Amino acid sequence: MTRPLLDELDRRLIGALHVAPRAAWDDIGGILAADASTLKRRYDRLHQARMVRAIGHAYWGMHSTAMPVHVFLDITGETPLTVLHRLRDLPHLQLLAQISGDDPLYAVIHAPSEAATSEAIDRLYSVPGVRRVNALPALSTLRRGMTWDPQFLTDAERADLLKLTGARREGTATATPPAKPLTEAERAVVAQLIQDSRASAASIARASGLATSTAHRVVRRVLDEGWVKPRLEMVSEWLGFQTPFLLRLRVAPGGTPDVMRRIDQLPQTRLAAHVASDMSVLVMGLVTDRAALALFIDQELAEIPGILAVSVDIMLAEPRRYWLDRDLTSGLGAFHAPTLL
Repeated sequence: MTRPLLDELDRRLIGALHVAPRAAWDDIGGILAADASTLKRRYDRLHQARMVRAIGHAYWGMHSTAMPVHVFLDITGETPLTVLHRLRDLPHLQLLAQISGDDPLYAVIHAPSEAATSEAIDRLYSVPGVRRVNALPALSTLRRGMTWDPQFLTDAERADLLKLTGARREGTATATPPAKPLTEAERAVVAQLIQDSRASAASIARASGLATSTAHRVVRRVLDEGWVKPRLEMVSEWLGFQTPFLLRLRVAPGGTPDVMRRIDQLPQTRLAAHVASDMSVLVMGLVTDRAALALFIDQELAEIPGILAVSVDIMLAEPRRYWLDRDLTSGLGAFHAPTLL
């Protein structure tokens, strides 16, 4: 597959969809001063080239009663990529990566329950080449993957797009189930929006066998309740972001909440999690190159009080992120969306 060539309008479109993944083409066109039909054609081209995909970020309580577990794996007798390939068929793996540092492999497990989490971790030990598994359960998590911004827009354009979405800053993620069970219509709409967060109510109605008026009403409710949040995924390397990174921070007792809030405000970060470990805060982020990572650590991170030590790993390969397989040659692949409870 040929990597798509991008111009300035393509980049601004991607930037706009990061902020407002479900916004109408006319609304985006009014803010970017571009023709709506042109924007749709460009999005379709990028989607067909497997560079971008609009999916839905499901509220954790919709598919799990447990928090994620961050796992570092040491290996023996095999190359890291060989073992990484074997891991891909295991269940409940939201992320897979080869990283630098002492443990060459990193994964995130988000299973439907604590029992399923235990079983998933147990299965890691049976994979040939895995020597040691260091599982760090998340105690609390600030989700940022959907709000990371490539910063291709002006401040005014971004502000106008945020007005369209009415977006609020992400809070601490929980696995608390909805207050009452979802109806069959709500479950059908949630399942459709997870696969394509730009799907129209009319197309969801056709796919789910719902009346169009019912689909319009339920889609609005699902989005308003935050059961699904639209999210744009992309092959970030094709846009010039070559260095995903992983930090483990040792934080002074009592300082974790403030450190995580400060990290959540940095545009380079995708996630901040409080984990059960002596290095108690885990951070994932994305920058253009290693020089930019050095500046991030020595400037932005260094300004945050309460950090006592920093361990830095670079993600050398990331064949799965947020349930979505990805390849630097062929682009975005299979989407292993979690099953609703």
